[in-house]
Amino acid sequence: MKQKCTDKAIANKIKKWLQVVSQLNNGDFIFAIPTTRLTSLKSLIQDKTAAELFAFHLAKKLQQEMNEVKRYKEFTQEEWSIRLNLISDTVAQMEDYLADPTAEKKHSFWELLRRIDGLQSNHYGRVNWSTVSFFRSGYLLKLDYALRCFVEQDFSSWAYKLAMVYVVRYEPSYGSGLIPASVPMLLEVSEFWCNYYFDCSLIEKFPQDLKISCLK
Repeated sequence: MKQKCTDKAIANKIKKWLQVVSQLNNGDFIFAIPTTRLTSLKSLIQDKTAAELFAFHLAKKLQQEMNEVKRYKEFTQEEWSIRLNLISDTVAQMEDYLADPTAEKKHSFWELLRRIDGLQSNHYGRVNWSTVSFFRSGYLLKLDYALRCFVEQDFSSWAYKLAMVYVVRYEPSYGSGLIPASVPMLLEVSEFWCNYYFDCSLIEKFPQDLKISCLK
């Protein structure tokens, strides 16, 4: 069931995200824009169905991105194939669960999370004389967060975390946060919620705002 709040309030939240896109495209910033500009996203994820559909949508996008990449140099071809198979299994199981949710199917997500943990764990490095753990794959970190939208009680927090790791980028000249490289992902997030609440695309719902935000 979609959140019971006014269409106008939801539209205003999405418009503010498009304003961030406009800032980024027009160079109206010096350093990365803080992710606090997207905290309004939390208010749109107040039921589990919304979180699950959002997670499934981004998981499919991750799968598409990974399929378009030949292979990252830090992985062997075999290691990359294992990761491609994992995300393929995850997307398929998410789709099956959404079509017919059962406790057994939900429990199977924990096995996928264990597979991710096995691929991500035991990679350490030294930072300022301390040993810290590093994630080998940003794709798998996002996939982990997407799965947790299905199995964790605080699904809204995990959906928000998923959105953040999806849109946040880093460049030395800007720092970490919302930067020009974040624009396609930010538009993707906006597009999803526009479709979810208004059953139409951004260009249909906000033609003028989108035109302004995408001007360079």
